[in-house]
Amino acid sequence: MSATAERALRKLVREYQDHNSSTVAELEAVPTPLAFSRFVAANRPVVIRDAGRETQVPALERWTDEYLVDKLAERELEVSVTPEGNADAIVDGVFVEPANVQMRLSQLLEKLREEQDKPVSTAPVYYVQTQNGNLDAEYLALLDDVGRDGPSFARKVFGEPPDVANVWIGGRRSKTSLHKDPYENIYMVARGTKTFTLLPPTEAYCLHERMFPHATCTFDPSTASFTVSRTTPPLSLPWIPVNPLLPDLASHPRYALARPLRVTLHEGDMLYLPALWFHFVEQDVGFGPGGRGTRAAIAVNWWYDMKHDGLLWATFGMIRRLTLAVDGREEDDGEE
Repeated sequence: MSATAERALRKLVREYQDHNSSTVAELEAVPTPLAFSRFVAANRPVVIRDAGRETQVPALERWTDEYLVDKLAERELEVSVTPEGNADAIVDGVFVEPANVQMRLSQLLEKLREEQDKPVSTAPVYYVQTQNGNLDAEYLALLDDVGRDGPSFARKVFGEPPDVANVWIGGRRSKTSLHKDPYENIYMVARGTKTFTLLPPTEAYCLHERMFPHATCTFDPSTASFTVSRTTPPLSLPWIPVNPLLPDLASHPRYALARPLRVTLHEGDMLYLPALWFHFVEQDVGFGPGGRGTRAAIAVNWWYDMKHDGLLWATFGMIRRLTLAVDGREEDDGEE
């Protein structure tokens, strides 16, 4: 049975690759809702170059260091901090959540400047990545600069406002490990660049997902030291151990069958990242409006809840269950 299932999964991977492009589609102008809906219906990513400027998103002209610090008015912000920029990732066989600290934006910008000046091995990595709808909370003062509902072409196709909108602020060392989200995602870069490595839901078989012990990280600012503590009582959760930048094919041989897509977003570019697509994210820093300010990576995104009534959700669930069966596992309580 498992051998038959494995052959079927391998054929699925090949057939999808044979019938779809090996690159991410790019548009040079903001699409009409009809044109955009074709990408949504096909569950395929697309980059809209300079869409932020074409749709006149105010953040691209307003978000200088001085403006951001003034608008946030010395508010204490939640910022993740890690030794190497790998928040929410597998570290030494354990899934580790980052430490969190409270600081003002002016302090964060200073940390980002220090991070770029110090050796990679010594400076802690600070990153705003709360993912909890922070544009409706901590960063509410910036909401009018990007809009709560995202670009109109997306809003008209999805038919409802996004569940959450987030702002992301960090340096070049922060990376987001390979994962998926049950959301339709519109992502816009406001400063610096973001590079996405993307894999379609059909390649779940290639990614060797398994269960990992859960742990949290704590940070002592006085010594700049970190402590990792496993959750008590013990907790495990499913995660992907593959690093697409340096895949270990000896440990993860099925990744050799994957065909990752890579695309880099620059200031003002938008990416439609379809629901359930796996993504690994790197970033680099850039100056603010007018070529001034702290070199940083700043982005916003809007998450629209995916529809569960078509084929996508059920089909992905079947792919995942078949992959678990090939690995001799069944779906555990608490897993999707």
